[in-house]
Amino acid sequence: MMRTAPEKEVSLDQGGKEFQFVINLMPQMVWATQADGYHDFFNERWYEFTGLSFEETKNKGWSLVLHPDDYDRTLEVWQNSLDTGAAYEIEYRMRKFNGSYKWFLARAHPLRDESGNIVKWFGTCTDIHDQKKILEELQHTKAELYRANDELKNSNDELKRINLELDNFVYSASHDLKAPLNNLEGLIGLLEPSEENLEGENEILGMMNAAVKRYKQVIDDMTLIAQTAKREYTAPQVNLALVLNEIKSDLNHLIESTQASIISELNIDILRYSKKDIRSILFNLISNGIKYQHPDRAPVVTVRTKSTTKGVILEVQDNGCGIKNEFIPNLFNKYFRIKSSVGGSGLGLFIVKRLVENKGGRIEVSSQEGKGSKFTVILKSETTYSTTRGIQRG
Repeated sequence: MMRTAPEKEVSLDQGGKEFQFVINLMPQMVWATQADGYHDFFNERWYEFTGLSFEETKNKGWSLVLHPDDYDRTLEVWQNSLDTGAAYEIEYRMRKFNGSYKWFLARAHPLRDESGNIVKWFGTCTDIHDQKKILEELQHTKAELYRANDELKNSNDELKRINLELDNFVYSASHDLKAPLNNLEGLIGLLEPSEENLEGENEILGMMNAAVKRYKQVIDDMTLIAQTAKREYTAPQVNLALVLNEIKSDLNHLIESTQASIISELNIDILRYSKKDIRSILFNLISNGIKYQHPDRAPVVTVRTKSTTKGVILEVQDNGCGIKNEFIPNLFNKYFRIKSSVGGSGLGLFIVKRLVENKGGRIEVSSQEGKGSKFTVILKSETTYSTTRGIQRG
């Protein structure tokens, strides 16, 4: 029969010493309070970290070293546990003896007697400072990734805007370049040798010179498009009256051949806007108003500007043949033409719409067949302006 070793009786004093020995070996802070929250025990990790003595620590405990920003929150959670008996758990910062703060996870559970009454609270404080820092770094990295993603999205949107701007320029430049060249061709035709032409030669040469200057201006606009696309270019102040005079000059032969009139009613005379864009918008709308004339009357095109709560309004109204309602939905489509007998590529209104919308504006049209059309452009984006009250005919 196998004999067992006699059991040794362990004294309470010896058990308490062993328990305290084990508690002090733990890397965590261990603490205990009475049922009412009065702190009456801390292990050695507490004193090593805080530099405080038991006399300084008893009763007040962690409240002496809590970070000021964490104090009210911690007190509220601890009081709730004391009132309800619920397990205690919270993260907070405590001040080390050298004045620095570290993050800890605090947990505590109540010890109850046979009747279920709380007689003691036992808790721990676990150093989670490194984990917190890693989490903060991860959150910072996450925020940086979101920011980088937003920047990529913005860059992508900017590239799309630049491509659209360049695309618009390709279409509008082809239109803008044709007008002065056509004008030059007509003027050169007038210089065919004859006695009658000698007297008007200087005048014609002056007109040719103006057309050449306009041609050079269009080329200069081509170099500015890269700057505007990169938003490195601040739009200049544009004098609408001068722009209209340039357009009248470029459309001189069309105006004379149709006996057209262009009327200016400019309540706003100066705009801070892309000169190339505003010229293309006006050129296309005015030239269309003349080309699509009513067969029974000379064309009259009226250009108006005014300020509203929606923005600066630019109107171009003609007394031409008008547009059938069935054509209006397709009016701004690329290559769409109302009449094949009228010269043009079908790009003019398509260009106008893209130029306007690319800067946040919009264009509307109203028309009555046989009476004429009105195009209303709401300009936005570069919107500083000055007002005048001039009416001009030409």
